[in-house]
Amino acid sequence: MTIRSSLALSLLTLAACGGGDDDSGGTPDAASQVDAQVSTVMAVTCPATPAETITTQSLSFDKPNVTISRGAIVKFVSTATHPIGPFAGADTDPGIVVPEGQTKCLMFTASGTFKFVCKVHSYLGTITVN
Repeated sequence: MTIRSSLALSLLTLAACGGGDDDSGGTPDAASQVDAQVSTVMAVTCPATPAETITTQSLSFDKPNVTISRGAIVKFVSTATHPIGPFAGADTDPGIVVPEGQTKCLMFTASGTFKFVCKVHSYLGTITVN
């Protein structure tokens, strides 16, 4: 075996084993993993009678503050120039997204306070889930 082929075999073996200096078997430690927010809001098929219906208006939601039970479904109606999204703050959920001109039903699977916003005009709404 030549030096060149021996070096290539060594590099290939090192790459296959992960090549790290740690003793974790190639698995990254918890500190290096991304901490993604878990959504507690799920898009579902709209039922005939949702717990609440929230519709965008020119400068507000028709129901800016609602209270529902955990597992209840809220129907969001976004008009042509009013996309709905999660409020960029602590009380939010990344699953609250309704593009302009669309209707979407969302089930809230955890208790808490969830804020949402018109992404164009910045008016807020809040859903409290008991």
